[in-house]
Amino acid sequence: MAKPCEACGIASYYAAEHPPGVCEDCAQLLGTHEVSPPCRRNMPCRRCNHDVLIRAHPQQHVQGGSTSLCATYSVERNTNGTTVTPRGRLEAYICRQCGFVEWYCDDPTAIPIGPAYMTELVDNGPGTPYR
Repeated sequence: MAKPCEACGIASYYAAEHPPGVCEDCAQLLGTHEVSPPCRRNMPCRRCNHDVLIRAHPQQHVQGGSTSLCATYSVERNTNGTTVTPRGRLEAYICRQCGFVEWYCDDPTAIPIGPAYMTELVDNGPGTPYR
């Protein structure tokens, strides 16, 4: 059964399409996607101990729609064209009381490392001087 879209309130969507409650046009414009399980343990704000947090999947508006904020992107070229894939999607936890924000990454092992990706490993393991 069709229901109004939660984003625009006008278009209809069907339960099997896109994220629940979002029509096809809004899903493309807002860059909605299936969300992974929470990256943060369920606990109060680390700064003020408030119990209510907002879990957000930050987006960046680009021409024609939105895309998830992520650590970097990988590029794959083949005979079918070029595919750009987000790596290390970011999610934020925002305290509803004090506004403190914690950032987490959904799959840090999938983030490519190197100058082409503007990423580098910083190893603070044993024997590394504290800076």
